[in-house]
Amino acid sequence: MRPRVLSAVVMAALLLVLSGSACADIPDPGAPSYANSIMSDFVTPVVRPGEIALVSFNISNPYEAPEGTMVNTTLVIGVYWYAAGEAGERVDDEFPNPPSINGNGTSEVVALGMLDVNSTRRVNLSIETTKRTPHGSYFSQSTYFLRFRMIFSFEGNSSIVVLQSRGCFTEEQWSQLVSFDTEQPLVNTTYLKSLGIDGLLPDSSFGIKTPIPKWPLGLLVAGCAGLCFGALYFFVMDNPGKYPELEKRFYYLRGKLGESWRQLQHRGRK
Repeated sequence: MRPRVLSAVVMAALLLVLSGSACADIPDPGAPSYANSIMSDFVTPVVRPGEIALVSFNISNPYEAPEGTMVNTTLVIGVYWYAAGEAGERVDDEFPNPPSINGNGTSEVVALGMLDVNSTRRVNLSIETTKRTPHGSYFSQSTYFLRFRMIFSFEGNSSIVVLQSRGCFTEEQWSQLVSFDTEQPLVNTTYLKSLGIDGLLPDSSFGIKTPIPKWPLGLLVAGCAGLCFGALYFFVMDNPGKYPELEKRFYYLRGKLGESWRQLQHRGRK
């Protein structure tokens, strides 16, 4: 065999070995079987205006394969929508006094780095509100929605995987992407891929609500107790001799109340 031919054979064999040692792409990394398992265990609190909402959730690596280690993982989080009752408003630069994520405004970037296969990491967010942050009334809770965009690749691969939640799409994009027609798929995966997105993540939320004052509840309980006592009193007094012990106590109580009333009148005349 000629030296040039031998060299070509050796180079081809070497390339085969090197290509075999590199990680292969995960087929369809944005499939629901994967994407639905990445984010879980959400804590979505309801706080008073001026308090800090502690939002947290788990980020997991669901790709159970030797080549499934996630690297350069970045999660972008943003407050994007405010809803109170049936009304809603986008949280943008013109939104007054919006909540702030970790003191950095309405968006935050979390660098997760490497996530090994079957590993889980907890993400904790401190969302600051003020007394002037728009919120619901006593009987109407307001909700702020959080959107997510995750970007990562697999170890040994240059392919980039992009996942994002509903809040990262425009209304037009979402209407074309999702269909509730029974004759069509729920998600138009072809259109999703054309947007450069591999899969869908869930949104999250937290609430801000002014609590109902306790004094009306106290008045209501006291009123109910007074009505029950009055009903029992008139029932016993209208049936003399039927409940002698209660009747005796009511006469005693009536005498005490009458004596106290006379003493108050006597003091008022002095």
